[in-house]
Amino acid sequence: MSSITLKEVLEKAACRISDSENLVYGELDSATASLTKVLLEAMAESEIERRLGVRLHERGETRTDHRNGYRHRTVQMSYQVVEIRIPRLRGQGFVPSFLEPNHRAIGEVEGWVSKAFLSGLSRSEVIRLLESTTGCRPSDDLLRRVQLDLDKQVKAFRERSLLGRYQYLFLDAAWAKDIVGINATRICIMTAVGVTHTGEKEILGFERTPTENESGWRGFLSRLVERGLKPTDLALVISDEHNGLLNAASEALGDVPHQLCWAHRMRNVRKAVAAADRGEVVAGLKLVYDANHLRGAKDSFRLWEQRWSDKYPSVVASVREDLGYLLAFYNCDDLHWKYLRTSNPIERVFRELRRQQYGCGAFANRDACNRAVFRIFNWLNELWKGKDIWEPRSRKNKRRKPHVDKAA
Repeated sequence: MSSITLKEVLEKAACRISDSENLVYGELDSATASLTKVLLEAMAESEIERRLGVRLHERGETRTDHRNGYRHRTVQMSYQVVEIRIPRLRGQGFVPSFLEPNHRAIGEVEGWVSKAFLSGLSRSEVIRLLESTTGCRPSDDLLRRVQLDLDKQVKAFRERSLLGRYQYLFLDAAWAKDIVGINATRICIMTAVGVTHTGEKEILGFERTPTENESGWRGFLSRLVERGLKPTDLALVISDEHNGLLNAASEALGDVPHQLCWAHRMRNVRKAVAAADRGEVVAGLKLVYDANHLRGAKDSFRLWEQRWSDKYPSVVASVREDLGYLLAFYNCDDLHWKYLRTSNPIERVFRELRRQQYGCGAFANRDACNRAVFRIFNWLNELWKGKDIWEPRSRKNKRRKPHVDKAA
């Protein structure tokens, strides 16, 4: 038993469309709606003929049931809404494969709505967009099903096994407004970004916490280790100056060297000194992390210390106390120094997150926040997949090196 052929579909289309000139000269929306209606009805007829074993008005010993007229059903697509005729059977129910029982929208609509959510559209924006394109509001069940599917994707993203061998680990937290209205509060989104030995960057995970403290970071890092992060592979951990993070990293990851962000330290130093001295203080401190080797960095610090220890003793003491953390990047490959001495690589992640958060004002609930964060982080991981972040830097360094004439 063969299904309905394309020729038969076109013949039915010619019979069903009363004004064929409308296809060429008329309104495009109505023409495509008519063609879509014919196509869906032909698909339903083809499926029911395969089930019965005979075509319409045919007899045969292989018949398994009998037709029982038609019923009309509204079908919502991602670009229009049509009403189609669906054949009925006497002995059993029949729903075409492109529809689901008690669902008005076809499967592609859920995929379209899911992509819209992952692209950053809010629930209200998706509703308005579908209303403007199809003339029909998506049902609450449809939106709920899509959001439940996205929640499963979020859970899978946060609990996936970490299979890479990560050489560097960036840690930081972003703050966002949670809950709309008078009960709005700020929440912390702890984030970890890893760089593998092959130079591929990846967001390893994120967690929401009410505050950024040592216990929160300890639990977050411990769960990363449980998922497959190997502290023995890490050459350096990079973060800001949060004391709780430093203690948690030491406890969860062991004696992995820790690099404090120079960008955060320079901002703190600028705020602590007089405006008249800021230019000279910052310029002198910049020579420390711009040195060509560790010994030169320490020599530059001693000169800077002698210059400012009398006028700003507390500022100089704070830098001296954390100097080991600030110069830890010198023990890594010199190609990586500029990339590792600040937490700027993870700020790129937070920039996208803030753009999403500012667009909606505040996250409506925990699940909405997780979906928005997952959308951005998953998109960035796909963007970074298979790319070596060290390759452009290596090519740039080669261009800067002077040409050496081997013949000479």
